[in-house]
Amino acid sequence: MSFPTRTLAAGAALLLVFGLGPSATAPPRKGAERGVRLALIRLNGLLSRRDMGVVEEFVDADDTLLIGAAAGEKARGRVALENHFRELFKRAETLSYSWREVQVSVNGTTAWLYAAGEAVLQGEGGEQRTPYSLTGVLELHGGVWLWRLFHGSSVGSA
Repeated sequence: MSFPTRTLAAGAALLLVFGLGPSATAPPRKGAERGVRLALIRLNGLLSRRDMGVVEEFVDADDTLLIGAAAGEKARGRVALENHFRELFKRAETLSYSWREVQVSVNGTTAWLYAAGEAVLQGEGGEQRTPYSLTGVLELHGGVWLWRLFHGSSVGSA
């Protein structure tokens, strides 16, 4: 049985349009790694601007989880994330990160990363830097990498 090239091309196009083809669900590895790194950059920018849009960087699901370095710093789900960032942005200091090492791994539409560097607190008294490491899991949603798990840790002074 033979199919005309035109029919095969139309079928392939439909698979891609409706998200059934492999390239529609899993981006090329280099592009995916770049997208995950951009998610880390976006997060940092939103934190440094105290922008509540930071919540949109997380998957809107009940099991999305943020664990910070401070004792008891845990937010699970959209409402808890909103409360967490609202309280964080009330503090006198502004938080951002300075990363010296970032490692990204991707498998389809799921990625995980490790980042090492410093948490930077900027306030009236100047700048305070603390060693900080981060592990995270991100998922691809609508072409954008979003956080499913953020786990930060102050790793002590070097």
